[in-house]
Amino acid sequence: MNKLLILLLFISLKSYSCSCAGVPDIIKNWESANEIFTAEIIKVDSLLYGNNGAKIYSYTIKIIKSYKSEIYPGRELRTILSQSSASCDFMFQLGKIYLIYAKAESQTLACSICSRTNLLENVEKEELKILEKLYQKYTSDKSKVRFTKFENNISYQIGLVENVYQEKLKSKEKTIYILLSLITVLFLIVLIMLLKRKAKR
Repeated sequence: MNKLLILLLFISLKSYSCSCAGVPDIIKNWESANEIFTAEIIKVDSLLYGNNGAKIYSYTIKIIKSYKSEIYPGRELRTILSQSSASCDFMFQLGKIYLIYAKAESQTLACSICSRTNLLENVEKEELKILEKLYQKYTSDKSKVRFTKFENNISYQIGLVENVYQEKLKSKEKTIYILLSLITVLFLIVLIMLLKRKAKR
């Protein structure tokens, strides 16, 4: 009886400390997460403590497949920090593979039990198909944005060249105008001098 009371108290404390408004749908969770991927938990460290004395677990994960951000070769490792109690942080098991919906926090990632994060073996295939479609659209849109930026940059560079060319033309025109003016003045001076000489004769 005492054990049952302790268990019920523990459950009630956990529910009190973290309250989720239901599991979000796939699209909403995809939009709110910074990174989404399947990953294996390859290392767990628990030497850190938070300012409330609770243990902080550091999970080193190796990404297998990404469903949002780009993963570059040789950069598949990430760190997820989780607090052991009084939080909504997800607690992982070493050696297991998960589908993770993560949020960026400083230089690490965080993962909540209120997200759709789950053991990969428990994730329905339909969810992975939807994530794959979202990822394809995301990469396609990103490529379009990059191409647009590239086009805009080219247009900007062409505009700069045109401006420089026009400025040079204006500068040349000014120089020519000044030279013509000087030549005209000199011609008039010479003409006046010649006329004066003729008049003296």
